[in-house]
Amino acid sequence: MRDVLNPLGEVIERVPVSLAAVRFPDIDDEAERREAAQKFAEARTIKAGATAWALINRAESFSGWLAIGRALQIGRDHAMKVTGANRPMGQIYCKEFSAWIDQHGIKKMAKSVRSVAIELAEHGDEITAWRDSLPERQKKRLVHPLSVTRRWKASTANSNGKYPADLKRDAAAAWRRFVACVGALPADQAAPLWRAALAELASMAMPKV
Repeated sequence: MRDVLNPLGEVIERVPVSLAAVRFPDIDDEAERREAAQKFAEARTIKAGATAWALINRAESFSGWLAIGRALQIGRDHAMKVTGANRPMGQIYCKEFSAWIDQHGIKKMAKSVRSVAIELAEHGDEITAWRDSLPERQKKRLVHPLSVTRRWKASTANSNGKYPADLKRDAAAAWRRFVACVGALPADQAAPLWRAALAELASMAMPKV
């Protein structure tokens, strides 16, 4: 490389050019690990459900139906996601769900039983706790999802015909709406409503005499 001279004939010292350091972000594989763990858990759940269904005629059990319902839940959610369905219904959804069922070995189940098995899984913790509180003789009779869910609903229904899970969902929605509405009010109009809500909370927390 030839030297470069200035007008006085002096050699201009070349200063090495340094590029700005480019730092590539580390690949965040935490999300990938969570996704892989979820897929693994779902695969185990599906396998457990398919195994329980294969044995259902020889060894029917409440835990077996619960496993089947949990597997079907995954299939239902998959079909809704793939088809973009807002609710588990419609020709396209049913076709996708049926294909998933055939693929995972949970075939030849009546649609009515299938839907109730999913309902059983959705309320699995509540139904299991309720069933465990029953005498052993009754527990032995309450195995099939149709009988279990029907008896559970009859035993836990409130006077308005709603069940605890439904009431909890409705209450959460009502509270969100209350907060949003009160938050949109001027402060002087919102204050009495907040005081009323706090007073109601305080009265509920007081021990009943």
